[in-house]
Amino acid sequence: MVRVVFLFLSIFLSLHTCFGQNVGVVRKNFFSTYFDPTLNQTIDVFDSSTIRLGTVDPLTGVVSNLSSNAYNLAINLNGATIDCYQNHYYIGSGFNLLTFDMNSGDLINNVPVSGALPTASFQNYRFNPSDSIIYGLVPSNFYSSYFDSLTMSTIEVLDSSQIRFGSIDPVNGQYTLIGDYSFNNLYTLAGNSIDPYQMIYYYSAVDTLIGIDLYDGSLCTEIPIQMQPFGIFENIAYSCADTSIYGLSRQNFTSSVFDSLIMEYVEVVDSITFRLTKIDPNTGVVTFISPYNIQVSGNLTGGSYIDPNSMTYYFKNGNNIVGISLITGLITSSVLKTFPSGEVSIDMMRSSLNCYGATKIRPNPLLGVVNEPKHNLTMSPNPAQTEITFHATMSIEMITVIDFLGNYLLTSANNSIDVSNLPEGIYFAKVHMQDGVISTQKFIKN
Repeated sequence: MVRVVFLFLSIFLSLHTCFGQNVGVVRKNFFSTYFDPTLNQTIDVFDSSTIRLGTVDPLTGVVSNLSSNAYNLAINLNGATIDCYQNHYYIGSGFNLLTFDMNSGDLINNVPVSGALPTASFQNYRFNPSDSIIYGLVPSNFYSSYFDSLTMSTIEVLDSSQIRFGSIDPVNGQYTLIGDYSFNNLYTLAGNSIDPYQMIYYYSAVDTLIGIDLYDGSLCTEIPIQMQPFGIFENIAYSCADTSIYGLSRQNFTSSVFDSLIMEYVEVVDSITFRLTKIDPNTGVVTFISPYNIQVSGNLTGGSYIDPNSMTYYFKNGNNIVGISLITGLITSSVLKTFPSGEVSIDMMRSSLNCYGATKIRPNPLLGVVNEPKHNLTMSPNPAQTEITFHATMSIEMITVIDFLGNYLLTSANNSIDVSNLPEGIYFAKVHMQDGVISTQKFIKN
């Protein structure tokens, strides 16, 4: 199992940046002016806004529109995700799910969300690259009715709320509940992530890290986040490059001041520190990566993502895109966002680069204990120019070669495959074994 982990670590450490897209929703606001005789001046009034899919260069800050089409739609800032294989970007809009094509930037689907519960809410989206399913949280409120003699009408009163876990089909907007577990921990905009190897969905519930089993929707972990007093862990991002959960932590420092108006002492924030940190999902312990205060915080609605090539954590800080090294915790870049087409903001940034090609390692507990097959699969040569041959202790039924965009390029029914006509680059070979197991190998074509 350890060998499999390091196999996929090597895949993400050697990805080339040209295959990644760092995209988000770009907003442009429109105003009209009117003269206010009371103030004796002209005032700008916000009329409307449009959105479109855009891409951002984290090293220059330039935000480019992916499409000439703009859409008069509102977006939900509680979740967005990328299908890195189909190059689709998903985000909520009211009670609808939007699908953007990351190649053209066009809106290709807009469907209402529906499912087993009366609610049409599906939030905190996260695409899992190891099974190509979008997971998320389904909040559901419960009400009771009572007669108000003052207004002489029946009023609905919120009794309680519950959160269910599920998956959603982006084609028709239908969500499917997974398991029977109801989560009482409220989620925040601090973020969520998926460990595609262990098949666990994580989200922040203020001071607690919640882990949900993707197979059966059960509670895997409910760990208090171990930080200093007044510390918060947010802007969560899972890194497939080293199988760690990163985030920005902030800690408030306060002092007591006597307020003569209310005649009591109150806590006043003196200063705040910000650091890149990572959390151990088994213990909740947060470890500092940054050796000192980096003095920049992340916008929760701006999003964050990890570049596995440079081992950099990127996020939005006000008007800047900031990069922090996952190794040193120090700022490696900070550039002002610019909008050549006149937009004003980019939100819910996501990247298609991290976790591409990840394969689940933990077996489905619903199927019982499964012994991991030992195929002793090897391939040679690597790098290759003309042909690659695979060897295993079990018969190989088929070999397929795909590129980083998920396109199937070659197929062979033998234990070798001709790659002489492939352009130079990095590819994946999916080896289908006789027992049904599919092993993925990465190779380089010279």
